Parts: sequence; structure tokens; C-alpha cells
Amino acid sequence: MPVPLEAAAVLSLLGDLPVALYVMQDGTLLWCNDEFARLCECPKEQAIGHSFIGFVAPEDRAVVIDSYRRRVAGEPVPDHYEFSALGRETGKRTPIHMSVTLVHAGAVRYSVGVVVDLTVQRSAAAGLASTDALERSSPTPVLRIAAGVLVVPLVGHYHAARVQDLTRTVLAAIAHQRAHALILDVTGLVDADERVADDFARTTAAARLLGARCLLAGVSPALAQRLASASASLRMASAATLEDALAMVLESG
Repeated sequence: MPVPLEAAAVLSLLGDLPVALYVMQDGTLLWCNDEFARLCECPKEQAIGHSFIGFVAPEDRAVVIDSYRRRVAGEPVPDHYEFSALGRETGKRTPIHMSVTLVHAGAVRYSVGVVVDLTVQRSAAAGLASTDALERSSPTPVLRIAAGVLVVPLVGHYHAARVQDLTRTVLAAIAHQRAHALILDVTGLVDADERVADDFARTTAAARLLGARCLLAGVSPALAQRLASASASLRMASAATLEDALAMVLESG
């Protein structure tokens, strides 16, 4: 049976969350968690009891005050907006996204806010964009390691467009090299889902139509489960390592 939580226990749990939270009444900060204190460069003990607007960059204070007054007056205003938080020690401006909700407890009105550090989000988005751009600009190589034997090392994420490029490259190489064996080395494949497995199944089916036997090398337990769940059947042998796959091809002639 669930055990009811006291208010102090709830605040303690919220205090450890990685997102900034605060409670304000009439413009005064009543409570905040560690992440909010970090953004404002002010210990919680010193922040509580101070005016909330003191943690807002001076150039954004007029907009924040106007939104707060209109919200309290019952006017229709957005419940989320962006501005810069002010670091009390260094004066650093941190772009944030804040969502605010008015909560009434009897005759008392509180503003409860959730603050997200946009620099963290933008940094993560930039990293993903950089990775995606690198993968798009790095075509998958097709390596001839023996007469009639091609190896394709699959590294990183494979979205639909990248799989299409892979298929065109592989089929062209099979035809040009008159290859009779194609080894897909999936050791470096990242986050392959059932859709990717279906795409690879179509690629290998096309390769077989050109006369190339297909093998998988470096299949992890997680990838094996996804491949088994794919709607399209891969219908191909697999080996633990690239060396094992090559040995299988050479032994079969």
C-alpha cells in the first residue's frame, strides 16, 4: 500500500531533480532546488526570501515583470517564455526557458516554475547535428579483401537516406567487382531498430539477386533480437567476428 508523503519529503525529492524548480509568492522566492541555485549562482539559503526579479538579467526584467503582473491579473498570457537568468556572482547570462503555473492554496496564490537551461539543450542539439552531418558526408566504404569478396563496415547510425546510399553503393560495387560474397560488418552499428533491420534485409535481398552471398559479422545480442523481430527476413548466415565471416566465405569457395 502506498505511503503518503509529507510536504517536506516531497520538497526533498524535488530538490534533487536535474531541472530547475522554484516556488514564488508575490514576487518573493519561497523555495528553489539545487539546479535553480546553480543557474543563479546563489546558495539556496541566500536565494530564498529574495525578490525573484533579482535573478533575471536586467535587460529582460521589464518583460518578466509585465508577464507576471498580467498573469496575476487573470489576463491571457503565455505560460512559458524565454529570457536570461543572471548569475549573482559572475553576472553571467544563461538563456533559459521557463514554464509558470499559478497555484491557489486557499486564499494564498503561488507561482510554481520549471526552468530549463537552454545552453545545455543547444549544446546537445549541436552535437547531434554535427554527428548527423558527419555521417552524411562520410559514405560507407566497400572494401575488396579477396577476389570476389566485399566487406562493408557499418559504423554509426543508419537512417533511411543513409541506407539508400548504402544500397546503391553496395549494388554498384557487386556488379563492378563481380563479387560472389558480401560481408556486412555491424560491429560499429549504433541503435539499429526494426526499421533499420528491414532496410538491411532489402539491401541483402537485392545483393542476392546479383549473385552475391551475404553474411553478417559482429552481431551483438541486442542487435540479434532486433533482427529476429524485423518483418523482413534477412535469410543470411552470421559470424561472431569479421575474421570468422571471412573464413566461412573462403571455406565455401
